[in-house]
Amino acid sequence: MHPFIVLDNMDKNDKKLFSQFNSPEPPAGLFERIMRRINTEQRLLALRCRLVIFSIGLVGSMVAFIPVFKMMQAGFAESGFINFFSLIFSDFGIVITYWQNFTLALLESLPVVSIATLFVIIFIFLESLKFLARDIKFFFISKQIINN
Repeated sequence: MHPFIVLDNMDKNDKKLFSQFNSPEPPAGLFERIMRRINTEQRLLALRCRLVIFSIGLVGSMVAFIPVFKMMQAGFAESGFINFFSLIFSDFGIVITYWQNFTLALLESLPVVSIATLFVIIFIFLESLKFLARDIKFFFISKQIINN
């Protein structure tokens, strides 16, 4: 006998056998609980992904801080900005007299790229830390909800 004929025959017999029983009714609110649990699991998965991303951002900014800080120190040493800035304390009268030229000289000697890079690294560090702290709190709250 061919297997499809056997399956077809079994299917007809199963219909006769189980037609005598009433189908069970699901408990009230089962669908809502299932959907709420699925939603909680999806949020937990999204939180895990965000935790990984912000952890990488936090560690990456911590690692990048030291080379960028050294780059900024080297930029200040090469540009002579500190020498110009020290004139404020040694020759204050001359600085006040020629303040426009002095401010332009200070701005021209400022290592803008290294300072901007340092601020970007600090910003990434602080934002990653903020989001990481918030997401860790939500992660543990979600875990408690799931366990209850």
